[in-house]
Amino acid sequence: MTDGWNIVVCVKQVPDAAEVSIDPDTGILNRADAEAVMNAPDYNAVEAALEVRDEVGGTVTALTMGPASAHEVLRGAVAMGADDAVLLTDRAFGGSDTWPTSLALARAADELDADVVFGGEETTDSSTGQVPPGIAAHNDWAQLTYVEELDPRPEDDRLVAKRDVEGGYERVAAELPVVVAMEFGENQPRTAGLHRKIYAETDFEPVEWSAADIGVEDEVGLAVSPTQVGGMATAEPVPREQETVEDVEEIADRIAEVL
Repeated sequence: MTDGWNIVVCVKQVPDAAEVSIDPDTGILNRADAEAVMNAPDYNAVEAALEVRDEVGGTVTALTMGPASAHEVLRGAVAMGADDAVLLTDRAFGGSDTWPTSLALARAADELDADVVFGGEETTDSSTGQVPPGIAAHNDWAQLTYVEELDPRPEDDRLVAKRDVEGGYERVAAELPVVVAMEFGENQPRTAGLHRKIYAETDFEPVEWSAADIGVEDEVGLAVSPTQVGGMATAEPVPREQETVEDVEEIADRIAEVL
C-alpha cells in the first residue's frame, strides 16, 4: 500500500454560459458581460479527484491559471474538499490559447509532483477538449479521456478507467503519472459543507505562481498562441411552418404526405 497519491485537479473560471456574449469584430468572449463561475465539467473532475483521494489517500490540490479573481473557483474546490490550491497568475499568460495554457498547467503539475491530474472534458467558453491531453503531451504522461468511472490500483501504481467510446465503452489501465479528463455529468459532485465554505472564504489563501516561477515566461501568451479566429457569422433563424391537428390519425397522414 502506498502513502497516497499527489492529485491535482485543474479548474477554470468561465463566464456564465447563460449570460455570455461574443464581440462580433474580434470573435472574443465578452467576459465582463457575464458572471464568472466554475466551468461545469470541472465539478465532476473535482468530485472524481476527491473520490480517488478518499480511496487511496494522499492530497488534492486545485490548480488554475487566470487573474486574481480566479481565487473564487479555487475556493470553490477547497470548499468541496480540496486540501490546497495554486493560482498561476501573471500578465505574461494573457492571450494564451490551449497550447501555452496546457504547457503552463503541465509545468505546474510537474512542480507539484502529481501522480494524477484531473480536468473536465472541456470548458464551456471554448469547448476544445484540448487542455487535459495537452498536459499529458507536454509532460509525456499517460492520458485517460472521456472517463466515466475510475478504479484506482495503488498497489500497482495504476489507474483503470471506464471510457466512453462510440457504441459502448472500454476499460483502459494507465500507469502513473496520468492525466484524466472526466466526462460531464458522470458523477454527482458533493455539496460543500458549511464549515468548509467558511474556511475557504475566510481563512484560505491559494499559493500564487508567476510564469517565471514555473519557467515558462517566454513560452506563454498571445504571441506564441497558434489559434486564430478565422471569422464569424450569425445564423439567421429559419421560419418553421406550424399546423394544429385534431387526432393521431391526422398526424400520421400529414407525416406520410411530408415523407
